Amino acid sequence: MSTPSAASPGVSSTESTKERVLIVDDDDGLRGLLVRELARKDIEAIPAKDGEEGLRLLDRDQYPVVVSDVRMPGMSGLELLKRVKEREGDLTEVIVLTGHGTIDQAIEAIRGGAYHYLTKPVKVAELAAFVRSASEKAHVRRENLLLRRETASGTEVVGASKAWQKVERLVEKIGPTSSTVLLLGRSGTGKEIVARAIHRLSTRAARPFVAINCASVTASLLESELFGHEAGAFTGAQKRRRGLFELAQGGTLFLDEIGETGTDFQAKLLRVLETGEFRRVGGDAALRADVRVVAATNRDLKAEIDKGRFRDDLYYRLNVLSIELPVLSERKEDIPLLVQHFLKLHGKSIEVSPEALELLTRYPWPGNVRELRNAVERMAILSEGSVLSSEDLPGEVRAGAEAQAAPAEGESGAAEADQPIALAELERRHILKVLEYTQGNKMRAARILGVTTATLYNKLKAYASQPSPPVRPAS
Repeated sequence: MSTPSAASPGVSSTESTKERVLIVDDDDGLRGLLVRELARKDIEAIPAKDGEEGLRLLDRDQYPVVVSDVRMPGMSGLELLKRVKEREGDLTEVIVLTGHGTIDQAIEAIRGGAYHYLTKPVKVAELAAFVRSASEKAHVRRENLLLRRETASGTEVVGASKAWQKVERLVEKIGPTSSTVLLLGRSGTGKEIVARAIHRLSTRAARPFVAINCASVTASLLESELFGHEAGAFTGAQKRRRGLFELAQGGTLFLDEIGETGTDFQAKLLRVLETGEFRRVGGDAALRADVRVVAATNRDLKAEIDKGRFRDDLYYRLNVLSIELPVLSERKEDIPLLVQHFLKLHGKSIEVSPEALELLTRYPWPGNVRELRNAVERMAILSEGSVLSSEDLPGEVRAGAEAQAAPAEGESGAAEADQPIALAELERRHILKVLEYTQGNKMRAARILGVTTATLYNKLKAYASQPSPPVRPAS
């Protein structure tokens, strides 16, 4: 495993797994003592002299645990507890300290959502133990929130082909670094899978992996989704919401389809990468971004730059390291392995007949691994026997595979072998065949192809504007 390199400029390289706690107490001596003693127990403690300063620090950064005195000038510890729970919810636990402990205060603190209640003089070892258990609870809740918001299942993609082994070697070299990564490849080639593999090999592996498909979020909401927003920032923003940059703190943020974003958003993302700071929508506080960014696109970003649709400065900031993923037609020897892998995911102990496997291997898979996975899932659900035959294959897959064996009308087999079809033309033919199979239903065709309806419309628009050789209808 290679030695991690320096982080990209402007993005914090802090990747420590230390617990972090905010200490709020108006007693300078006790506050300083707790910060020093907790540091000796490998807990990073940040001091705040009162509740107002504590809330300002919470505005700027994440703290899984807050330790607060009850009696303080101005805002009391119980009021701070209420404010923290209103703003942070269960993502931050609060431990309350007091030198004037009463049963009533203890009950009020616990009812208000406090994790625990300790009386002064506090024992540092006891406090450290409660900080660790409270931090673990907050981290579990944060992980659960991330799991509910993730955009993909995280299924591993397997392969033994030379093309895929090249990708795996690059992942092994790039993963342990802290550099920003750009993943290139057509839709469905497994870019998110590779991003997760990079995260697992990094020093951030114990922290969150957060993914978002930028093309699936409207331009007006993308900034809020990534940076978060304050209450009242816009219509419908009834309360503060943390963005994905905050939820991914200390971990990896995967920005899929980055080429679909507008230049205004690109400028804001560039600022985060350069300065390591961002602001919530409607907020003034500059927040720290300790996040490794992995971006992906199926577009030619250099061509997009020439057309004025992508910023060249952002491109060079993202493209510190890059990996280009092969299409499935370039790694056909992996198809049998992938078929068995996807069948196992569905808990199916099914064999695939040689005829069916031969057709699956011959089919061009313009939707790549995603399309193959969808086809296997369909077969696994609908199959009734213990062996999948060629008849169990989806109709469009069987027709597409058979079309590869037969020369087009007016062409000889020798001519076809001497002049292979270009991949773009093969994709065009397949898309039209699938549309014929769905009787023109574009939404269904897009699902079969494993692409968005917008992508399908764009391709059809491009086909209509460019002269192409006629396509022989499927028999």
